[in-house]
Parts: sequence; C-alpha cells; structure tokens
Amino acid sequence: MTRLATFRSAGRDVSVPAVTTPEGGIMPARRERPWRRRLHALGARRQSLLEIQHSVLERLLALLEAAHADLSAGWAQDGWWTTPADGSQQILVTGLAAGVSAPHDADAVCLVGALIRAGAAQGGDAEVGRAIDAVYDALWESRGQSATATGMLTVSSPQVRLARTQALTRWNDAKGRTSGEVLAILDRAIARVIQTLAALPAPCDAARGCPS
Repeated sequence: MTRLATFRSAGRDVSVPAVTTPEGGIMPARRERPWRRRLHALGARRQSLLEIQHSVLERLLALLEAAHADLSAGWAQDGWWTTPADGSQQILVTGLAAGVSAPHDADAVCLVGALIRAGAAQGGDAEVGRAIDAVYDALWESRGQSATATGMLTVSSPQVRLARTQALTRWNDAKGRTSGEVLAILDRAIARVIQTLAALPAPCDAARGCPS
C-alpha cells in the first residue's frame, strides 16, 4: 500500500510517496536522485540533437539532388541562369542582377545558380550556405585535397561563403569546363552527405520505444 507521508527536513514540509511495511510501519519511498534526473535530461537533449542532425542532413541532401536535377535539364556559364524572353530568346542573368530570389522558370543554370534555386524552393538561406560548403569540399577533394574544417552541420561565415561562391563560379565558368564535370562534383557532394547520414545513429522512435 502506498500513500503520501509528510517528513520535515530543514524547516520544510516535503511530501513524498510512503510505503506501509508488513509490520505496519511507514517508510518513505525511494526518491529519484538529482544526478539521475540530470542524466535523463542530458539523454533527452542528445536525442533531440541527433534528430536535428538528421533533419539538417536530409534537407541538404534534398537541396543537392534538386540542384542536380536542375543542372541536368540545362547548364549555363557566365551567368547564374537563363530565363525565357519574347521571341524564343534567352536572357542570361549575372551577378547582382539576379536579385535575392530565384526565378520559377529557368532554361539553364550554373552550379551556384542551381544551388540558389534549390535553396529558394526550400525557403532557407542556411541550407544554401551548407550546400555551397558541401560542394566546395567536394571540389577540393576531387583535386586530391582534404576536406575543409567546416562540417556539414555548420554554416561558414558570410565572408567565407562569399569566397567559396566566387571560387565555384570561376570553376563553373572556366574555359573548357563541361556539364558532366559539374554534375560529377554534385554527385560527389551528394555521396558525402549520404555517407554522413549513414554514419549517424538512427534517431529515437518514441512509438517503438527509446533505448535506455
């Protein structure tokens, strides 16, 4: 039998569950230690962080795949994208003229333009930053160099992102570059994201129960 019993400690009334012993006496039930509560809270925060990591990587993967599909439909150089105009003409949009938002219709895109368009569809600037970092690292690795210190779950500073955007733009626009080379770099970036996702533990499924 369990009921509430009041015990006085340091001038305070503390109500805790009490257990009646076979002899008729009453002893307080065992209370959870504060360190146990902290451990449970820490475990919950770690689980939440793991879910965030999965979500970030899945959005990044979706963005890169959307950019790949856009580039496969049409590739451009010397501009971020081409837009249709009257008389079956194409307008090549470059630099600041591209504005802050990507057009719904584009017949061809460059590498950075494809990332911007895919990011605009997701509605997140941070995802575009991660995508630029991921593609830059993929390009760096394709040259036999180690990946940069920036991880896929972080976003580089605006200054670093601008420098990488310019580097990717110059690489895309280089004379003799082919669409196949551009798509190969995106394929490499996509593969790295998939490998990173596969290396993460599966997030806790509350419906099936979480490991203790």
